[in-house]
Amino acid sequence: MPSFSTQWLTTLAFTLATVTTTTTTTAFSTISPYHNARRTSTTNNQMPTTQLPLSADDSFPSDSSSAPVLDVQSEPYEPTESESLVASILSDIPSADGTEKGPAVNISRETRSDINEALLKLESLNPTADRPTDSPLINGVWSLRYAGGYDEDWALPSPTRQLALFLYSGGYSPGLFALRLASTLPKGLVEAGDLEIAISREQPRIEASIDVTLLGGATNSVVVKARLDSLSDVRLTETYESATVLDQNIDLPQALQYSRDLYVTYLDEEILVVRDGSGVPEILVRKQ
Repeated sequence: MPSFSTQWLTTLAFTLATVTTTTTTTAFSTISPYHNARRTSTTNNQMPTTQLPLSADDSFPSDSSSAPVLDVQSEPYEPTESESLVASILSDIPSADGTEKGPAVNISRETRSDINEALLKLESLNPTADRPTDSPLINGVWSLRYAGGYDEDWALPSPTRQLALFLYSGGYSPGLFALRLASTLPKGLVEAGDLEIAISREQPRIEASIDVTLLGGATNSVVVKARLDSLSDVRLTETYESATVLDQNIDLPQALQYSRDLYVTYLDEEILVVRDGSGVPEILVRKQ
């Protein structure tokens, strides 16, 4: 008959075997999805596949990760001094009343003074002051928004007054001349569009054009072309070359084939300000 110690050793061995079996079962239960997949694949006579669990590193953050959230607060945009001046100038320029196309020309003396004061401040901030006449920014398609001109209070009606203004510095730019030609067309038969001034690299560099719609829907244009030559860092010379109205060339009298000096006083990506020989400013806003 076995002794007590022998029975105790037998019981201990049975207990340890039970614990070992339980531990092994628990371990396989933990990875049972992979174990079952391996067993199923082997049963189907296919090569066994092994699925590896994703590593718990920073490149695979869990949905429950507590990464810090940055609270970015945007600050209100503060325009630069030049941007504020441009906005002030453009807001002072009266809009077209619908009866005439083109830039503001005949405006009140008070408004003209406000614009001139703001222009003087803007011109002192010219970002291309070193040599604006050679800047590629001068090329593009522009809209003539303001032409300083002269005070109309003293002027008397005269059929030769427009010609006189055209002959001297401070008279017509190519854009204004194109507008004048378009205004001579019969309004009942022709509707004039907006004025565009294109400045290119090739001569004649300036082309002022106005699209017109004829009675019946056909379209045509009024075009004035001029050379533009650089004479110094800030001075350009503008020389008229040709004018075309509804595909008909207009022969300019020799007296009208004149040159005028232009001084680039401000130029950036959006605004061009030039003054003629008498100091009259023109403001152009880029379209393209």
